[in-house]
Amino acid sequence: MKSLVLFLLVLNNVTLAQESTVTIEKGVNKRVVSEWIESLDKISTVDSTTYIVKKSGGEDPLHKNGHRDAIIWMPNSTDLSKDIVVIFWFHGHWGYVPHRTFQDRTLKQFVPLSSKNFVLVIPEMPWSVHASTPTKRNSRLWLKAGDFIKFVDQVKGIMIKHNDGKSLANIDYRIIGHSAGGSTIKRLGITGDLCKINPSVVVWSDSSYGKWLDNAWDGCLKNSSTIIKVFVHKGGPPWKNATRFLGQFQDPPKNLELHVKFKGWSHKLIGNNIVKLSGVL
Repeated sequence: MKSLVLFLLVLNNVTLAQESTVTIEKGVNKRVVSEWIESLDKISTVDSTTYIVKKSGGEDPLHKNGHRDAIIWMPNSTDLSKDIVVIFWFHGHWGYVPHRTFQDRTLKQFVPLSSKNFVLVIPEMPWSVHASTPTKRNSRLWLKAGDFIKFVDQVKGIMIKHNDGKSLANIDYRIIGHSAGGSTIKRLGITGDLCKINPSVVVWSDSSYGKWLDNAWDGCLKNSSTIIKVFVHKGGPPWKNATRFLGQFQDPPKNLELHVKFKGWSHKLIGNNIVKLSGVL
């Protein structure tokens, strides 16, 4: 079992020798803490640092703890004084659970890439398993322009503290939205916050339901240089809607890519392999 050291966020200036450190803000969901530690112990083979915090703007009366959380994870080899990649993972319905979001969807995909200089951010969505709406309230977060930017600033603040108060180097933001996580990309496209952070890549992981892709594109993505990668399996609703959306273009924009997976692929398999499939890191 890997050694894990836990302490409150208010004590994050304490230097301790450990393999993995989990820094916990007072008031976060204790179940999330235990499940993340369980997942680290089961999956991670690298020394790392995690911050579990109450998400900026995460007050939620429909959440069992009254507030949604966020996980910020980085291998200890990550050097914040150098150019850094920050990846936001937007989970799907019934997410924020150990076997799916924490293990199969994130740690199993990102631990093997620990030699790369990155930080992984996993914000809890309104359709978390810890809310009373695990399959509802799609896109009902960060509703106003600037809301998501406040969360990004919260993450940057934690990174600066981790970097001993030193300013950060260039940040390359990258976004992955799996399943219902696509509705978050839609929302941020509509408010414009998505384009304000100017992500180099936005990945739709079998998540182009309804007109989510249309809305994000019409919102701000159509005026950006962001590379937009849409992964779907043939026959599913995301595939039908992505092909419908692309059908409006006589010449599809060069920064808009549709990747269709055929026989043998499923919604689950795309989510469990999207990091490698997309080359997002």
